[in-house]
Amino acid sequence: MFGLNSLQMKKFIFVLLLFVPVLAFAQGQKGSVSSCAPVKDGKVCYEDDVEIEGLDKTQIFEAINKWAKENYGKDVFISSISSKKKKGTITITSRVELLLNETEKTVVKYRVNIVCKDGGYHAEMYDIIYQYTPGGEADDKKISFKTYPAEDVIVNDGKANVVEMIKDPKLFCNATFFFAENLFGDIYNSIDEE
Repeated sequence: MFGLNSLQMKKFIFVLLLFVPVLAFAQGQKGSVSSCAPVKDGKVCYEDDVEIEGLDKTQIFEAINKWAKENYGKDVFISSISSKKKKGTITITSRVELLLNETEKTVVKYRVNIVCKDGGYHAEMYDIIYQYTPGGEADDKKISFKTYPAEDVIVNDGKANVVEMIKDPKLFCNATFFFAENLFGDIYNSIDEE
């Protein structure tokens, strides 16, 4: 088929199968975006506005707050939560390790603010900082992690990268975008669980 031998065909199918989950995941929870690094007031900021019929501010707040406490309230060295029921706000500060490719990863520190209202909520992920050393693990004796704000790395889909040691900023851009989409999906799904 197409002039490919059996081994080439297997490789082709394997590569094709690798992209199927990525393509399905790239569609996002509720639509597409024009940029993998949206900017608001000069800062990288991912946003999600969600309407939920039939639920009031308190019901939405309680569902999301329960999810936040279960997922972010267990280890104060990794994350923290601040919630104000009367205002309907939940703020999460956390960090997560993102795999960039087969050999490189970065730790991403971020903040999420969720404002609940009757019939929906607004979520923002911002204050994004990468903790990164090329080549993977840092050894305290040889190399230390350096931190870089997302604005220095992924603005304009990585084309505005000013960090010389980051050779492929699009990896950071895509990983952060997919993480934000997944996070917003988790927030949305927390309401269905109630």
